Amino acid sequence: CGGDDDDDDAAPAAPAAAATQAEEQAEEQAMEEDAQAQAEEQAMDDDEMEEEQAAAAAGGPMRGGIMRRSIADNLFTGWDPHTAATGLDNLGYINHVFDRMLGFEDNGAVTGMLAESVENPDNVTYVFNMRPGVVFHDGAPVDAPTVQLNMERLQDLVDVGGGSRNSEGIKRAVSMEAVDDSAWRMVNSEPFGPTLVSFQSFPGTGMLISPNNFDDVLTDPVGAGHLRFVSYTEGEAFVGERWDDYWDNDNVWLDGMDLRVIPDANTSWNAFLNGDFDTGGPPGGITLDLKEQLEADGFNVITGSHQVWTQTWYNMNPNSQPGFNVFRDPRMRRAVHLALDRQAITDVAHQGLGKPSRGPTSVESWSLPEGVDFYSDAPNLEEARQLMDAAGHADGIQGVQLAYSPEYQRIITEPAHAQWAGIGIDLDYVHGQEPPIIDRLLAVQDWTIATLSWESPFDPDPVLRQSLEGLQNWMYGSPADGPRTGRADVNLHPDDDILVGLAETEDLLNKAAAPPTQAERIPLYQDAYTVFQEHGWNHHIVQWPAGAVGQGYVGGMRMVPFFGFDQGMGFKYHWFDNV
Repeated sequence: CGGDDDDDDAAPAAPAAAATQAEEQAEEQAMEEDAQAQAEEQAMDDDEMEEEQAAAAAGGPMRGGIMRRSIADNLFTGWDPHTAATGLDNLGYINHVFDRMLGFEDNGAVTGMLAESVENPDNVTYVFNMRPGVVFHDGAPVDAPTVQLNMERLQDLVDVGGGSRNSEGIKRAVSMEAVDDSAWRMVNSEPFGPTLVSFQSFPGTGMLISPNNFDDVLTDPVGAGHLRFVSYTEGEAFVGERWDDYWDNDNVWLDGMDLRVIPDANTSWNAFLNGDFDTGGPPGGITLDLKEQLEADGFNVITGSHQVWTQTWYNMNPNSQPGFNVFRDPRMRRAVHLALDRQAITDVAHQGLGKPSRGPTSVESWSLPEGVDFYSDAPNLEEARQLMDAAGHADGIQGVQLAYSPEYQRIITEPAHAQWAGIGIDLDYVHGQEPPIIDRLLAVQDWTIATLSWESPFDPDPVLRQSLEGLQNWMYGSPADGPRTGRADVNLHPDDDILVGLAETEDLLNKAAAPPTQAERIPLYQDAYTVFQEHGWNHHIVQWPAGAVGQGYVGGMRMVPFFGFDQGMGFKYHWFDNV
C-alpha cells in the first residue's frame, strides 16, 4: 500500500515537469524572436542610415529638420475643407493636413492619391479604387465607407460665401455608394466633363476628413495629409509634424513645419534673408535682376507661370447702399475693361514676367488657345469715355475699390486704380487682409468694384460656375432676404437684364461642360467666353508670375508647370542638406 501511496503522490510530477519545460522553451523562443525582431529593426535602421548617407553623399534627400516658413495671413474660415472658400486657407494651411482623393501630373492629368485609381466606364459612372492600408491621423481607415460618409456630409454643406464649390464633384450624382471597403461608386445624371477636376482641386470635393473628427474639424483637424496637426495660434503660427503612417512617406523627408503668420511682406523677407526662414519670397515677386542676384548669393530660386490672376468683381446688387451699384449698367462694366492697359500693368508690376489676361479664365487654361484674346479691344480710352457719357456719367463716378493689402496684390491693383481714375472712375482705394475684405465683399453693400485674386489650375468650369452662382446668390441678392441668402430667380424678375444674361451665360457654360474630352469642349468654351465678355460679368487683369526662394541648403524645390507653386506645397519632396 505504501508503494501505491508513493506512486500516487509522484504521478503528477511528470506533467508538471513537462509544463515547466514547455514554458521555458516558450520563453526562450520568445526571447529569440524578440532578439531577431530587434536585429531586423536595427538592420532596417542601419539600411535606412546607409541609404541616407549614400543619398547625402550623392547630393540627394536627407531625413530631418523643421521647415520654417511664413504666411501673410491667418486662417480665415477654419480647418474644415468642406466649407473653406479661400485659396489662402487651402493652399497655405489645409493642404498640409488633408490629402485629396486625386492628384495631378505636371500637365494637369489625373493621378491617384487617397484613391489609387478611378474608372469611368460610361461617362456617368465613376468608380474610385481606394489605396490599400491608408489611415487618418487618428488611425481610422481611409476606405470606401469613409468616402461615403464624407460625401453625405459634404452634399448638405455650403462654403462661407454661400457657394457649393466644394461639393461640385457630387452635385450631379443620382447615386453614391461604397461597393465594398475598397471601391466607392458614383453615378451622375448626365455626362459632365469636369467631374474629376473637383476631386483634384482645392477648394474641392476630394479632401477627406476622419469621420471621428466631423464635429471638431474647424479647430482640431484630423486628415490623412503629410502633416499631422499639432497647434494653431491665430496671429502667430501653425505647427505640424511628420506622421509615420503617411501613405507616401517615401517623399516626406522633413520632420515638421513651423508656419509663422507675418502680415508685412518686408518683415518676412528680411527675416528670410537673415536666416530665420528656410524658404520665402520677396515683396512684389521675383524679377530677372533679383533672380540673378539671389542665385549669385547662393540662394535657390525657382520661377514659372502662376495659376493665379487678379480680376474684377462688380457690385450689381439692386439693394446695395445708394450710389454703389452703378455697374449694374453693362456700359459701365465695359468702360472699366476698356480703360485697362494690361500689358502696362504687368510691365510695371512684374517687369513683364507676368502675362496680360486674354479672357475670363487663366491664360494657362487649355480652354483658351494660344492667340485667342477676348480683350484685344483694350485699351480704348475714347470708347470708354463715350460709354460713360451714354450711361449718364460724363463727369465721372465716385465709389470704393476693395483690394488685398499684400504688396504682391497691390502692385497690380494700384496701377488698375490709377488707370480707371484716368477716365473719371474715381474710387477710394480700400485694402486690407483677406478676412475683413471678404466679409465686406460678401455683404455687397458699400463698395463699387473689387479687385481680388482667384485661381483655376485644372479646368475653367469650377471658377466660371462659381462666379455665375455667386453673382446670382450674393452679387444680386435673393428676392426675399438680400445678399448671401439664396439664388435670385429670373422667373420672378423676367425684366431684369442681369438675371436674364446670367441664365444665358450659364446655359452656354453647361453645354461646354457636357462633353467628356477637352477637344470637344474647346469650341464650346469660345461661345461661352464670347457671351461672358459681352455682358462683362467680370474682367481679368493680369496673370501672376510664380517664384520662390530657398536657402542654399534646401533641396527638392521645383515649380510645378501650370500650377505655379513649389511642389509639395513647399514641404513634401523637400529636404535639408545641412541636417
